Amino acid sequence: MHDTSELYREILAGEHWTETRLAIGESGRLIDRFGSAITFGGTAISVGSSGADSGFGENVLISIETSNRMFSEESITVGSCVSGEIDVEIIKPAGEIVRMARLVPYVRITNGSRHSEWIQKGVYFIDTREENSDDSGIVILKLHGYDAMLKAEADYPESALAWPAADIEVVREIAAFMGVTVDPRTAAAMTRAYPVQYPAEYSCREVLGYIAAMYGGCFVMSDLGELRLITLGGMPAETRYLIASSGSAITFGGDRILV
Repeated sequence: MHDTSELYREILAGEHWTETRLAIGESGRLIDRFGSAITFGGTAISVGSSGADSGFGENVLISIETSNRMFSEESITVGSCVSGEIDVEIIKPAGEIVRMARLVPYVRITNGSRHSEWIQKGVYFIDTREENSDDSGIVILKLHGYDAMLKAEADYPESALAWPAADIEVVREIAAFMGVTVDPRTAAAMTRAYPVQYPAEYSCREVLGYIAAMYGGCFVMSDLGELRLITLGGMPAETRYLIASSGSAITFGGDRILV
């Protein structure tokens, strides 16, 4: 969940729609691997600290879809590390987008006259790309990417901890190895300080799964790209509704069923 502004809530209460933007690359001007600026229509694309204000907008962005299932299977499981994915179709800009470039989507709501703040919806890294031309000859770039959870597939790194180590310290060491930070809500949920033995010949992902299972939850990457533990008991109330396999709400007499 995000802390939203009063303006956001006011717009949400009335008729509104969603706008989407996509930032590609690190902060600063978007450049290719040769150091040249990537342009669209002759204009250099600058990705600022907020990302969204200067990223690619809906005039260039054809479609964007993210998949961030809280749990990895159709049935509820614990002890998993769930990777998020993104699919993007965009009119190809001039220049080459670097390998493994960051993809950061943002959304906001608007009623046409007022706009809410931009809300970040994940941090992903390009895995595959494909180019196709439409009937008019415009080149469409298709990008598919994953979040940083895949970096946990590596063997547990050389450690500076004293073993056995407290669970949260192990999580922090893994996060540092992955190049990410730990979501503050993770530390707040991990209050039992379970001792963890040195994980020789185990991957970071296996260790995270073991720790998640002890807390009855799963690890995911948050919307800000931070490592987050979500437990069954810690899910917000609005996520505890019964839904069908299609994702639609199951209702009784028109009311949603809370479990």
